[in-house]
Amino acid sequence: MATKKAKEITFEKAIPAFLKYLTDEGKNERTVAVYGRCLENVATHFGADKPLGKLTPATIGTFFKSDALLKKPNGKAKSEITVTQNKRVFRMMLVWAQEKGYLAEVPLPKSEMKKGRAQEGTDADAGNAADAPQGN
Repeated sequence: MATKKAKEITFEKAIPAFLKYLTDEGKNERTVAVYGRCLENVATHFGADKPLGKLTPATIGTFFKSDALLKKPNGKAKSEITVTQNKRVFRMMLVWAQEKGYLAEVPLPKSEMKKGRAQEGTDADAGNAADAPQGN
């Protein structure tokens, strides 16, 4: 079962592997850099040494409501576009981790699974659409 493998990969190892995967898939260098910054925020919140297999819908839900995601370092609210992008990039990494066998299932809160669930298989298309406004 994949859960044994999930406990073996931490954010510290998963994030560079995911970013390498994106580069190998031909993602724009700037896009990969932006995604990396999004994921640094996730790793800082959970801890770089946190195994992905220890994530639950509840812990991810807590992150989605946290100041780490919703606010800038100066305390001002991040834009909805930024928050949505950060969630999407995190979800993309979790889907990648599941496809690689690091997760048995993607541990998203039910409230997040309803959003864009029909497009789950088209993350690459969603990524390209989201990249366009950023000038990629």
